[in-house]
Amino acid sequence: MFRLILFGTISALFFSSTFVLNRAMSLEGGHWLWTASLRFGYMFAMLTLYLLFTKGAKYLLEIIRVFCRFWLFWCIAGGIGFGVFYSLLCFSASYAPGWIIATTWQITILATPIVLISMGKQVPLKGILLTGLIFAGIVLVNMEYAGTASARDVIFGVIPVLVAAFAYPTGNQMVWEASQSGYKLIPRIDHPLMQDSFARVLLLTIGSIPFWLILFL
Repeated sequence: MFRLILFGTISALFFSSTFVLNRAMSLEGGHWLWTASLRFGYMFAMLTLYLLFTKGAKYLLEIIRVFCRFWLFWCIAGGIGFGVFYSLLCFSASYAPGWIIATTWQITILATPIVLISMGKQVPLKGILLTGLIFAGIVLVNMEYAGTASARDVIFGVIPVLVAAFAYPTGNQMVWEASQSGYKLIPRIDHPLMQDSFARVLLLTIGSIPFWLILFL
């Protein structure tokens, strides 16, 4: 348990730092699209090299086969879970301070059970009530920010983060459903690769490429 908490805390530290870095790059004139897309460009390169050296070329080819067989699913899941999620976080950095984005992003804790319920999962009521306290804190912070910022900065700095908070768990849950039994329009992907977290992230990264190309256009 301690190890899980430690890894979770370190992960949160690195991810939270991106809010500050995104804001800093925006203030220096960097376009949010480069900030967002390059993250997944680097991720694609690092994951590909990692799996190539640890699993071999055949393993990578099998990942490509799984992607090609279910390309529409991976493009939708990757476009939502990675593309919509991170592009909106980077976009909002052009209008709101990093601490506002980081605080508002915590609403994903409430968004996750809502996504689960929408896909027919059972969520304990007690857990939802506890996340309500977090939501109340987020509302108070944004009310204070709205009192000092322009309406334009509030709309473009906060609302995109709210959408991103739902996009991330939606993409992840789509992949989980596909690895289990499928759900409505989500196909059942019965393949050993679905048990490898690195392979799943690479598949989502590849699937997000069309989203980034559309944004570039």
